[in-house]
Amino acid sequence: MLTIEPTGAGLGAFINGIDLSQELGDADVQAIRAALGDYGVVCFRQQSLTPVRQQAFATRFGIPQPSNEWNVPGAPMVSVLSNILVDGQNIGYVDAGMSWHKDMTYLAKPGFATMLYALEIPHRDGRSLGSTHFTNARAAYDDLPEEMKRKLEGAIGVNSAEYYNTRIIREGSVRKAFAEKKKKRAPALHPIVYTHPISGRKVLYCDPGHVERIEGFDERESGEILDFLREHQLQSKYRYAHEWSVGDLLMWDNMGTLHKATQDYGPLEHRRMHRCMVSQPDDTSSARLL
Repeated sequence: MLTIEPTGAGLGAFINGIDLSQELGDADVQAIRAALGDYGVVCFRQQSLTPVRQQAFATRFGIPQPSNEWNVPGAPMVSVLSNILVDGQNIGYVDAGMSWHKDMTYLAKPGFATMLYALEIPHRDGRSLGSTHFTNARAAYDDLPEEMKRKLEGAIGVNSAEYYNTRIIREGSVRKAFAEKKKKRAPALHPIVYTHPISGRKVLYCDPGHVERIEGFDERESGEILDFLREHQLQSKYRYAHEWSVGDLLMWDNMGTLHKATQDYGPLEHRRMHRCMVSQPDDTSSARLL
């Protein structure tokens, strides 16, 4: 039977009593969706998943987003995140998630959920490395000063892939895709404040990695607001750090959270993950989308 165990931090929960290698019933899918809306991040421990099964699980929650790079053969929406080299070549994204961000903000329809499955986790001195950090965008909105909430009513953020590329290179990315080409994609316009499709609560949809400016404000005021929102939502009281174990399937809500990977491991300390992403479904009440 499915049970939920909150982390006790600013967000996050463990979901126990479920085997993701098996086809899920609609009731379990709805329970997982509800938990995602409540906790922002949910972890299924000790899973044993093929890429095809991970992909099948992901498609129960949104519109599949195929991987354009480092995808797994036979599972086009599963991509590899890894620092492992084979014959001197990377086998996956080596520096994914190194800056605070939400996934898929560049889409016209907001990115909904990401599922990351741990295959190899580095350890040193008895502890795991490469933790993933999250912050709670719903609690951050709730705590905004009322004056700021009024100012953000109807405000639209310009989410730019080129802005993200420039920022991530400045922060140390070595990925060729960022250094050698610009993404041929027009900026996506999204409200800075969204009503969450599951919880019905308001959340900050302000990605410090992608939001270049806020429409309707001059450059100075837009920059001041974005600086304030960045510092505000990254406060420690809103955070949860997930310490990985092999077999963890971590699923997070991109509308209600921000995340960042910790790269505290060396090139010979191997980390390998499989990732799936889905955008917001057309019918958020549907348990089966494909």
